[in-house]
Amino acid sequence: MSYANAIGLLVIFGLFVVCTVSAVNGTELGEKSDSIWNGTWSTPDYTMYIIQNQSGIGGEYVPRDLDLLDPGWFEGNLSEDGRTFTGVWIETGSNTYTLSDDKMSFTINGSADIHGPMTEPAYYNSNATRIGEIMDSANPWSGNWASQKKSYNLTQNGKFLSGINMPLTNVNDENGTLSGVVSDDGTIYTGNWTEIGGLTLVMSENGTSFDATITKSLDPKAFVENVVFSK
Repeated sequence: MSYANAIGLLVIFGLFVVCTVSAVNGTELGEKSDSIWNGTWSTPDYTMYIIQNQSGIGGEYVPRDLDLLDPGWFEGNLSEDGRTFTGVWIETGSNTYTLSDDKMSFTINGSADIHGPMTEPAYYNSNATRIGEIMDSANPWSGNWASQKKSYNLTQNGKFLSGINMPLTNVNDENGTLSGVVSDDGTIYTGNWTEIGGLTLVMSENGTSFDATITKSLDPKAFVENVVFSK
């Protein structure tokens, strides 16, 4: 699934969420229902909005605390019996890094894309410090860095910068990738970030809740989290 296609699906989902009608509680999965997944579902941390269309479902989720967690969307397919959904979740946004004068730290200012009923992006900021020495004076962004929540491995090639970030131990976050460009004076990076992982949803027999199995990335060895969503 390309990044452009994912964004296109997000727009479609956003339009449909406005007119989603909640499924009737207690509908048995054995009955042929086109709306058993449709509706608003929640956990203590997230609210999820689902759209079902024949053999597929898609939707969006919004965290209750935008300072700790990111909004996102998901897409995939249902099993033949309509009970199990298998797909991926996706989170995206933009950010700006500003390098310090001594090139040993940078500030992070970013935002997550709007999802669900959100009317404004979720903004965040933090600071990262270099781990070790400057490896390449011509490409000072290259190297390893760490903030309070994540570690960063960045590669600069002239004006272009790319990299990965990983949550620190005991931080509830996901691995991500980033790419963008560096300003002419080399002090400011602007670009986009993406996080993606696996998602499996299994509907309960009465259609009022589902078990969610979430992987923190597409790596088969990624951390797995299990939560229950209900109406």
